[in-house]
Amino acid sequence: MFIKNQTFKDEATLIEMLFDFSLGNPSELIDNIVSEIDKELENNSEYNKYKNSLPDEEDQLELYIEERDAHLADRLLKRYDSFIVEDAKLYAVKGGEKVLLYELDLY
Repeated sequence: MFIKNQTFKDEATLIEMLFDFSLGNPSELIDNIVSEIDKELENNSEYNKYKNSLPDEEDQLELYIEERDAHLADRLLKRYDSFIVEDAKLYAVKGGEKVLLYELDLY
């Protein structure tokens, strides 16, 4: 993980940052969105069929993380204009206003 101060708008970087920052503390907004995604994945028969076909729990967890982050990135990209990493925090920006998404404790 290498998190540097930066501003970005693209999905690939956002997914990478979501993965890295998932090791930190999510905001209430992120907790709520992830709860919605979890419910959707629980009710997605194709996803569950594929997940259950994977023999290894680690593979199942990796699939979940990839799906969660892809869905989370999609929702955030629809809501916000850009994203900023500053001082070990990930923010979303809309209309010049920053909203905290994640915070890492690097100490």
